[in-house]
Amino acid sequence: MADLSGYSLGRYHIVEQLGEGGMATVYKAYDTSLERDVAVKVIRVGQFGQDVIDGILKRFEREAKALARLNHSNIVHVNDFGKHNGIPYLVMDYLPGGTLKGRMRLPMTWQAAARLLLPVANALDYAHENKVIHRDVKPANILMTAKGQPMLSDFGIAKILETEAGQTLTGTGVGIGTPEYMSPEQGLGKPVDGRADIYSLGIIFYELVTGRKPYAADTPMAVVFKHITDPLPDPRKFMPDLPENVTHVLFKALAKDPDDRYLYAEAFGAALEKLLNVSQTDAPEELSHTVIAPIISPVDTPTMDVPANYYGATPAIPAPAPVSIPPRVSLEKPEHKPSGLLWLGVGLVVAVLVIALLGWGMFSGTAPVSPTRTATQTAAPTASLTALPTNTLAPTNTPADTSKPMPTNTPEPVNTNTRKRELDGMLMLYIPEGPFMMGNDSVDDEKPAQKVTLGAYWIDQTEVTNSMYAICVSQGKCQQPQQSSSSTRSKYYNNPQYTDYPVIFVKWNQAEAYCIWAGAKLPSEAQWEKAARGTDGKEYPWGAGINKSYANINGSDTNRVGGLISGISPYGAYDMAGNVWEWASSLYQPYPYNSLDGREDLTSVSSRVLRGGSWNDVEFAARSAKRGGAAPFDSFNDVGFRCARSQ
Repeated sequence: MADLSGYSLGRYHIVEQLGEGGMATVYKAYDTSLERDVAVKVIRVGQFGQDVIDGILKRFEREAKALARLNHSNIVHVNDFGKHNGIPYLVMDYLPGGTLKGRMRLPMTWQAAARLLLPVANALDYAHENKVIHRDVKPANILMTAKGQPMLSDFGIAKILETEAGQTLTGTGVGIGTPEYMSPEQGLGKPVDGRADIYSLGIIFYELVTGRKPYAADTPMAVVFKHITDPLPDPRKFMPDLPENVTHVLFKALAKDPDDRYLYAEAFGAALEKLLNVSQTDAPEELSHTVIAPIISPVDTPTMDVPANYYGATPAIPAPAPVSIPPRVSLEKPEHKPSGLLWLGVGLVVAVLVIALLGWGMFSGTAPVSPTRTATQTAAPTASLTALPTNTLAPTNTPADTSKPMPTNTPEPVNTNTRKRELDGMLMLYIPEGPFMMGNDSVDDEKPAQKVTLGAYWIDQTEVTNSMYAICVSQGKCQQPQQSSSSTRSKYYNNPQYTDYPVIFVKWNQAEAYCIWAGAKLPSEAQWEKAARGTDGKEYPWGAGINKSYANINGSDTNRVGGLISGISPYGAYDMAGNVWEWASSLYQPYPYNSLDGREDLTSVSSRVLRGGSWNDVEFAARSAKRGGAAPFDSFNDVGFRCARSQ
């Protein structure tokens, strides 16, 4: 489907595309009547035949009205719907805080995960009571408000794409779902009810507390098969200190048989609430959002995230049969259930046929009728950022965190051996050749600690800023960031107010392209760590101990680069702890570190290293030796980069 940016759908002027998948494309738009930003989800009908399109349009209004009646504080509200030249669309609240997926850098405490998902469980229970099943619950469909409140989105697309006979288009075409969060019965094509959503929410809970999804494989179909056949990996294998009552909740929510799960989302929510109440009584000190294990995303078990961005625009995959909700007055099992092997055979055959025919939602068709531009319907003007940034880095007036003792470290002298990059004005710092201690023997993902010797190189004094990145974009050498917003700011990139803030929502290859344009490259993780901790193995760039006067952590959004002079590294680099994670050139592979073992292969599509922690993390993630990883084609609201150059 062609990009509709710059067009208008009725009173909604399309500003920019936010996400795209097999079933829908989501745009940020401006409501010219109410004068406010909204999100517009355009249903992709171009891949269907005319007879199917007629059926979709026939019941679109009926289902859109049902969705608009969902009124819950944790459900993104459908404000309007319409059809423009045969293209159906839904209008929803616009939330600039991004998605839960964009915030999932490291495992969080189970208490924090339970508090986060409790309102989502309540939202699902409300929807189920109103005869609406979500069927695609996943982190990309949980949006975040500016205050960090979770909002469930993307209801109703599967229902809109059902036939009049109540069958989804899996019988003849397409359905909705995401393999890594899909319940076994949904993968088999069985009838589903609210317990399928409970299973998906349980997968998210598992992922939040362990840092990994329970099932991963090389193909989406293999992931679906594991949900159906493989026992749930014990979460204590990855988080040994996880309390037994938490594991009991996970095993019940993720039971293969829906009759063995929580019958209603309300019961799942009550179980989460009980966990929190017990925690407050028995161990209140554990309630802080403390990272207790590194992110785990090994190369030999790759994740299978189907690209899904803002408001959960997702690719098509095999869909379930008609929705039904069990009556709350009866907890009895059905008198007769078909053979599991029979369902397995039927489901796999259908799924394989759908995948082969439709290529998992990668359609080449376009909408049958395109909207027309008019002379008065031009895109909203965008501020231009061309002025070179200054390198006068005065401290930001950030209040100290008085809940922890202030570190007593004295900042190292600023590196006077510098050079200024001509193209973007970045000041680079000289790092002399020689050995340093890399890693940490007390953390599995960081050991063994080892002596690594590097040649001399230069590294950027700060993270690359919005204004610097805009210069590369203006010269046609870089792509725009994937989103122009940030966690709490609807307009962040190309906003003069945030020129000296780190650029975010850049993919790994976009960051590498910028550094090449600037005459540099992304630093290897060894180069990054030496620049952050020096040669004496500092825990943090400044030494020991951390609070908000040293690093932008436990916050709500990015800070101006170089604003925290107390957090300077031994070589004079700013913000190497907190503010934003930073891409490194290295593949995310286990130690011992060896730059010649293939981990610096720039052609690989495996996960790349992230370093330094962000505003969205806790103290543990900001340590100089801390490692994270992410797929190179993903972008996030708390990931940026800096460049390096060999001497």
